[in-house]
Amino acid sequence: MWTIHRDPLVWENPSEFKPDGFLNDPQKYDFSGNSFQFLPFGSGRRVCPGMLLAERMAMHFLATFFHLFEWKLPEGEKLDLSERFGIVVRKRTPMIVVPSPRLHDSDVHA
Repeated sequence: MWTIHRDPLVWENPSEFKPDGFLNDPQKYDFSGNSFQFLPFGSGRRVCPGMLLAERMAMHFLATFFHLFEWKLPEGEKLDLSERFGIVVRKRTPMIVVPSPRLHDSDVHA
């Protein structure tokens, strides 16, 4: 899978992280397992059973968290986006954020 997603014959600058690249032409990459250049959830009989849940709900969960909370770095902390290589690319130092309620009306959170 790692090699497929970094094939220079398919991807322009495959080592660069460009998540907005999928916004330009969303029909070009079919993540449901029919486009063999891009298989994030597997394909065929081995396709991820949670793919539909992820597709429909991940954006909703994320938007809800952004709407309900204000996210800040701890006092005196600087944002570090450096990476370390492994089986998957991870942040060199984990990002810790502090959520605080954005809306103070308790009826809104019900």
